[in-house]
Amino acid sequence: TNYRLGRLPLVIGMPVVIGSNYDVQAGVVNGTSGILRKIRYRMDENSMRHLVSCVVECSHLKGFDYLPHLSTNEVAVVEDSVSM
Repeated sequence: TNYRLGRLPLVIGMPVVIGSNYDVQAGVVNGTSGILRKIRYRMDENSMRHLVSCVVECSHLKGFDYLPHLSTNEVAVVEDSVSM
C-alpha cells in the first residue's frame, strides 16, 4: 500500500486516548481519554510536518498544575517513538 505507519490526522477538538503511562501519580496513564486542544510540529526539508507535542484536556485532572501556561485540566504530551 501507499500508506505508512506513523501518519495520523490530528484535528483540534477531536477525542484522543493517551497510550502510555505518562504521569502515573497524577492519573495520566495508558487509556486516559481527553480532547486535543493544541498541536506543535516541526517541518522537515520536504515540508512534511512531524509532531513535537500536543496539549490534551482531561476533565478528571482538575486541580493539578502541570505547566504555567496550561489550564489545571490540561497536560502536555511530547513525541515518543516505539520499536515494532
